[in-house]
Amino acid sequence: MTLGRLVACAALLAPAAALAATVDTCPELQTTPVAPNGTRYARLETAVRTGVGTLYPGAVLLLAERGRIVHRAAFGDAQTLASTPEGTLRPLAKPRAMAIDTLFDMASVTKVEATTAAILHLVGTGRLSLDDRLGMLLPGFRDTDKAEITLRQLLTHRAGLWEWQPTWLHRDTSGQVLPYLAALPLRYPVGARFAYSDLGFMLLGTIVVQAAGMPLDRYLRETVYRPLGMVDTGFLPAPALGRRAAATSEGDAYQRRMAETGKPYPAAPFPPVQPFSGYRSAMLIGEANDANAWLGWGGVAGHAGLFSTATDLARYAQTLLNGGCYGRWRLAPAETIAAFEQTPFDPDQALGFHKTELSGIAAPFYGHSGFTGTWFAFSPRLGLTVVLLTNRLHRRDGEPYPALNALQETVLREAVAAMARRGENHRKGHAWR
Repeated sequence: MTLGRLVACAALLAPAAALAATVDTCPELQTTPVAPNGTRYARLETAVRTGVGTLYPGAVLLLAERGRIVHRAAFGDAQTLASTPEGTLRPLAKPRAMAIDTLFDMASVTKVEATTAAILHLVGTGRLSLDDRLGMLLPGFRDTDKAEITLRQLLTHRAGLWEWQPTWLHRDTSGQVLPYLAALPLRYPVGARFAYSDLGFMLLGTIVVQAAGMPLDRYLRETVYRPLGMVDTGFLPAPALGRRAAATSEGDAYQRRMAETGKPYPAAPFPPVQPFSGYRSAMLIGEANDANAWLGWGGVAGHAGLFSTATDLARYAQTLLNGGCYGRWRLAPAETIAAFEQTPFDPDQALGFHKTELSGIAAPFYGHSGFTGTWFAFSPRLGLTVVLLTNRLHRRDGEPYPALNALQETVLREAVAAMARRGENHRKGHAWR
């Protein structure tokens, strides 16, 4: 290695080393098996079990209170349909049962479990600032109408970008999507309104690559997931791990229709699309369901493509509940975590995280949901993490995808109620289990 390379590597590692030196030991998530409890979580389990066969084939539920998993259960099946050599679907003679360690395509949970995590670490180590502008961070955007967009605006969906576009239809001759995003005109004036945007998080993923000097998946694997013990989390899971994944949809048919019809998001006026013949038709298992992530970005993108488990996601949430640290490792300083939990423009949108406030519960939750049926929320005030991962897309093409919002609220309320009952029993001297 040359002297120049050594100096560059030292400069990259110095902030992280300095950050690590300031960490006291923080609680790690206790994942020892939880003894069954027939009453405390009965209503929670009933709510999730009722959705099996109607809302989704299967689900995994996890609750963690004050650094300890107190309930974890699997329901239904991870896969009930399979592709035939003729290109049709058939029911499995024996469905593959859901397990507590089933791997899930996290879809838009990628935005917070991957991209926001990486941005937090880069801001926490001083390599990025929330006031940095896109034209400074990515040279290809310097002379565009997007040059003045800040990192903060990207994280809060206030950048004025299109909500969605079929980027795989606009790759350049080298297969890259970024030049198209640079040339694509803004949809709204910068900062004028909230518009949830996959494109914004594609750009944030690219910013991580530029600031870290390495691919997004490698940076997360080496800098975040490995220190947290998130051994089952990452992009492009290896075949052995991918076989543990819950099945999602029948190929790209749904998103192909989105591209062809302009519904629910209209097609941008620029530029014309290219012919495309690479759509998938088989049942997707261990491949990102999101067509932009898989077809446009090769499976590694800032908005989607991550695979994870309920327990790994709870480890990440515990780090945030701890104020940014886990054991002797730190993701970011506590003040950086607190800054990301602010809602500078819209009351339900923090930096990267969706913020939820429910009537009758005097504690906000932060988290995110994913199109595939994934969702999690954590409350710093309560020290509570709730994870509900489902495979709601696993059905024959053309069958409508059910909404899970009502179930998620029910699960959140029941989790808070169960925590209150647990605390009351503890005060009365009952066993916590």
